Amino acid sequence: MGRTLGIIADRVDAQSIPAVVVGHEPLGTHLTRLVLSSPRFADATTNPCDVTAFRVSRTDFRHYTPAVLDPERRELTIIVHRHGSGLGEELVAGWSVGDDVKVCQWSSTRSFRWPDCPDPVVLLGDATVISLAMAFADRAARESRDVVTVLEVDAGDVDVTRELVPGAVVVAAGPEPGAALDAWLREHPDVVATPDTPLVYLAGHGQSIQRQRAFLREACGIDRRRISTQPYWATGKSGL
Repeated sequence: MGRTLGIIADRVDAQSIPAVVVGHEPLGTHLTRLVLSSPRFADATTNPCDVTAFRVSRTDFRHYTPAVLDPERRELTIIVHRHGSGLGEELVAGWSVGDDVKVCQWSSTRSFRWPDCPDPVVLLGDATVISLAMAFADRAARESRDVVTVLEVDAGDVDVTRELVPGAVVVAAGPEPGAALDAWLREHPDVVATPDTPLVYLAGHGQSIQRQRAFLREACGIDRRRISTQPYWATGKSGL
């Protein structure tokens, strides 16, 4: 959605879920655990790959991925990456426990959603993908499905990311977005080039996704139909 017409933004806003901030906890060096509460969460469900959004201006929204929805506690948890600037980051940074907020109805696109088939899954991404990785891990555990997650995060967030996503491979990012993950993938092509070809999900930095998708197809022989992509941000873009 990103930017839209004001009349459409008003309609989306009117359909949003009223919630209260009940948790706003800094994690590592660039992460925040945001916890929202609403009576309407008691009957809500989420699927991996769902995204929600917060309105940041008259015509703009910023998207975030639900990490955990706890109907019993009526709480929704999102791991927010603090990258240093942006309307979404400024909005979330300005919230405090007790603040009233609005959460857009969440959904996933047809081209990027959790698979119904039992095939193994590989998820590759960066710090903006931590919530998605948590959602994948939870669903995979409930379905007894194999999932391999590899995340590139800021060096100061490596340990906390490993705690949030147990079993994930977590590599420290360098100055170039996606370069550390590119290097890991070149060194471990066997993760995807296996007899049981997995479904591969690429999310996070747009330009990195393009490089990694090309590598998977050309070097690993992965059919394009088994690769799903979802950019959350991109160099040179104001926000997605």
